[in-house]
Order: sequence, then structure tokens, then C-alpha cells
Amino acid sequence: MSVEERDRPWDDDLAQAAILAEVLLESEDLDPEAFAARLVVWARENGRGIGGLTQSAIDELAKGRSSQEAARVAWERNAMSNAGNGAVMRCPPVALRHMRSGAHLVQTARTSALVTHYDARCEWSTVVTAMGLATCLKGEPVAVQELAGAVEAIGGEGWLADSIEQVAEATHGVDGATLKALELDDPVDMGFTLKAMQVALWCMTQSGGFEQTVVAVVNEGGDTDTNGALAGAVMGARHGASSIPSRWLGNIADTQRLTALADGLFESSR
Repeated sequence: MSVEERDRPWDDDLAQAAILAEVLLESEDLDPEAFAARLVVWARENGRGIGGLTQSAIDELAKGRSSQEAARVAWERNAMSNAGNGAVMRCPPVALRHMRSGAHLVQTARTSALVTHYDARCEWSTVVTAMGLATCLKGEPVAVQELAGAVEAIGGEGWLADSIEQVAEATHGVDGATLKALELDDPVDMGFTLKAMQVALWCMTQSGGFEQTVVAVVNEGGDTDTNGALAGAVMGARHGASSIPSRWLGNIADTQRLTALADGLFESSR
């Protein structure tokens, strides 16, 4: 990473989540085109750490395409990397906004993913992650096998059915798995959406504290910034903001703004 990029405030994981939080606070239902427009501005003015698939979709958005059309074009163009983890990584605000309404949570999670990630595996792994996070926020245990069963019940045909099967299989695979078994450092799929979902689900089932769990995830390698961001989101949802080490917060710009966004989402949650 260049010095110039390192010095920009927030990387893509945090920046996109914050942008999504802002748009979620502006209306009852997520406006995908409003979210898309904010992403275009962010990519132009900052764009630190942006993933290849997300950048490709934003390039199409900047040309004036609708969000779903832009995501589809980017997906078709990136055949070897069309199920990236960018939609899962930014979904925590959806869980906070809709933790009390399953129907709204599922629909908003899907909408937020499809702005840049057309692949059904991205769409439904985002839903699974958001559902698990909402459960954590309510102080309830996450039943991984029940989540997997809910995914299986979606059904579908052809490509959709195959995608749903992959999401369900990856969800089942977390139950009882060790962190090492998730193979986060596998170079073939370290940026894969299902890998990111598995990281989040694994963290939801662990008994360790915030710092212990996040450090363990990051030390396993792979896409460490996204994996670490998801681990932090999950452990924060489970143990509260007070569990975040203060020395870590000192390295994050504008935490007051982040706190205000989180408070706003919680206060308006349904």
C-alpha cells in the first residue's frame, strides 16, 4: 500500500459500511440508487482498498447505468472473481437498522448486496451474515444449522439453486469447525464471499472476548482487513462497544461520526 493510500481516512470495509449506514438513516427502505451514487463519489474521492469487482461495478455506475445493471455487467466481465466479499463486509449496518424485523432485514440485505454484487452467492451470504448479526444484537445465540436450513428452504432452479446450495453448504460447514479448518489463507478463495460469511458465523459461536477473537482471525491470514472487520462487527454486536480496546480506537479517524451513525441506526431500528 502506498503512503498516500494509507493516509486516507478509513479503508473500503469501514467506508462502505458508513456510507450504507448514512443511506439507511435517510428513509425507511434502502434506496439502491442513492447508495450507488454515494459509492461513486467515495471511489472518486478516496477509494482506499476498494476490491476489483466493486470497482468494476462502480465504473459502470459512473457511466450512468442503474445499480442492478452495473452490477450485472461487472459480474459478467469478472468471470474468475464474480463472488467477492464486498457485500458481506459492509452489511453490519443493515442488521442494526432492521434487527427487529426479519422481512425488512432480508430485503434490505439483498438490496444492499445487489448494488455492486450481482452473484446470488453474494446476495444470500449477505443475508445470512446480517441475520446472524441481528441475532447477536438481540443477545440471542446464533443457531448455525437453523440458518443453513433457512437458506436451503429458499429453493430455486438452475444457477440460483446451485448458488443457494453453496451458501447452505458453507453455512453448515461452520458448525463445530476450528478457525484453521476454514483455511482463510487459501490463495484461491481468500476474497470469496462465502469465506467472509464463514468468518462472521464462526465468530458468532466462539466463547472468547473481543480482542482475543479478532486477533485470532487476523492472524490466520487471507483477506485480513475484511475478515478482521467482520470479526470486529460480530464481537461488538455480542459484547458491546465497551469491549473494543481503547488503543485500537485511537487509530481510527472520526470515531464520533461512527458512534453517531450506530446510535442513529439503533434508535431507528425496527
